[in-house]
Amino acid sequence: MKGILIEKIKNLAFKKILKKAFVFLIILISLFIIISLIIYSYVSNYSKPYIFSDINQLPNNKVGLLLGTSPVTLSGEASKFFTTRMSAGKELIENKKIQYIIVSGDNRTTSYNEPKYMRNSLLKLGVDSGYIISDFAGRRTLDSVLRSYEIFNQNKITIISQKFHNERAVFIARKNGIEAIAFNAKYPYKLNFQDIFINIKTFAREILARDIAVWDFLTNRQPEILGESIQIRNENIIEFKKLILEK
Repeated sequence: MKGILIEKIKNLAFKKILKKAFVFLIILISLFIIISLIIYSYVSNYSKPYIFSDINQLPNNKVGLLLGTSPVTLSGEASKFFTTRMSAGKELIENKKIQYIIVSGDNRTTSYNEPKYMRNSLLKLGVDSGYIISDFAGRRTLDSVLRSYEIFNQNKITIISQKFHNERAVFIARKNGIEAIAFNAKYPYKLNFQDIFINIKTFAREILARDIAVWDFLTNRQPEILGESIQIRNENIIEFKKLILEK
C-alpha cells in the first residue's frame, strides 16, 4: 500500500513538472512569434521608402542586382518566382533604369548553377550578353548584396526580386552602408484559397529569413566567399567573352 502511494506521488510530481515544461514551451513559442512579427514589420517599414513597384518612379542606377532562385519547383514545374524576376530584370534594362545587371545566385555544386540559369533566361528574353555579369557565390541574400560592393565595387544598386524579398535585401544593404533601392518583380500568386499553401509557406520562410538577417547584422556576418575586385563594364566592348568570378 505504501509503495502504491509513493508511486502515485511520483506520478503526480512528474505530471506537474511536465505541465510546467509545457507552459514554459508555449511561452517561449509565443515570445518567438511576437518578436519575429515585430522584426518582420520593422524590416518592411525600414525598407519601404526605397522600394518601387512603378518603373516610372524608379530612380536610375548603373547596376542592378538580380537575386537568384531556382528556375524549377520541387515538383519539377517552372518557378513563377524565377520567371517574374527575369522579366523584371529585362524591363529595367529595356527602360534604361540600369545599364548592367549582376545575376547573383548559388553555385556551390556543379549540378546547380543559378547564375547560369538566370543568364540564359535573360539572353532568351533578348538582353545583350555584354550587360550581364555573373556572380557565382551568391549563396545567400546577404552574400549577393554585400558582394555587390566588396567584389563589384557598387555602393549604389537596384535590387530586383519580389517585394517581400526586396524588403529584406534593402535592409541588409543599407544596414551595411550600401545605398540600395529595389524594383518589385510581380508576385506570381493570388491571395486566395487556391494559392493559400504557397502563400503561407512563403510568409513563414520570410519570417525566419528576417530573423536571421537581423541576427547577421548584429553579429556582423560577412559573405562566405570573397575574392578579387571586378570592374563592371560592357564585356563586348572590352572584347572579353566572360567577366566572372572563378574563386
